[in-house]
Amino acid sequence: MGAARGGLSVWMSTSLRTVRIGAVALLLVGALVALVLLRDDSEPAGDAVAPSLTEPNEPAGPPTPEIPFELFDGTSATFADFRGTPLVVNFWASWCPACVVELPEFQAVHERLGDEVTFLGFANADDRERAIALAEDTGVTYTLADDPNGEMFVEFGLFAMPSTVFVTADGIVHDTFGGQLDAEALSERIDELRAASG
Repeated sequence: MGAARGGLSVWMSTSLRTVRIGAVALLLVGALVALVLLRDDSEPAGDAVAPSLTEPNEPAGPPTPEIPFELFDGTSATFADFRGTPLVVNFWASWCPACVVELPEFQAVHERLGDEVTFLGFANADDRERAIALAEDTGVTYTLADDPNGEMFVEFGLFAMPSTVFVTADGIVHDTFGGQLDAEALSERIDELRAASG
């Protein structure tokens, strides 16, 4: 009986300690939330100016990589060759089901925009013959390039397939998107890119 009481006493002591620690943690979280909500809002919202992360004429994103790459026609190119118009860079592969669905959507937007926006598609870690066959099957006519080891994919910091990079006319990465885009979503992002390109 004494052993049972001793065990019960230890259990109650441990339980009370756990409840106290939980209560203190809850109070600390509550105090933190209160501080955030009650921070000094002495300046009227209309007069507040958010600090700029960049200087007025500083680019918003990183420049495109300077690594040369091979086009499907066998010639070598760099991103500098594509400056002058906004650029849509799409990473795709024949082994990627979402890419197969997405490619005709990109082609449709490419045809609609013509020379206003340049499209460049990279076959990412893909077999060249399979990539060429897929491009032909889906009707892609814009410029295509090889990224056989995924080096360019990594340079852009991408991780999802397909992925699309939106580059301003002066070669600055404006935005990236990981996942499948349909024609409407792609067009919306291109409108933003064109606005950023001036």
